[in-house]
Amino acid sequence: MGRKADNQQFRDACNRLGMTPDERAGFSDSVHDLKASGERGTANDRGDFTWDELLAHGRDYLDLVR
Repeated sequence: MGRKADNQQFRDACNRLGMTPDERAGFSDSVHDLKASGERGTANDRGDFTWDELLAHGRDYLDLVR
């Protein structure tokens, strides 16, 4: 999946979960922190998250901030 497709998938997941702009920014930081800590997705060799993984992490994030 190319870089633009990754960004679109992230935006789509945020929209699906009804995130505010502030929540979206915080979730972006959270995703980067997950990757930096070694929790990588299974979509490709770069460690991008699949759609289902992204939604699951997004729900977990929202449970913490809402």
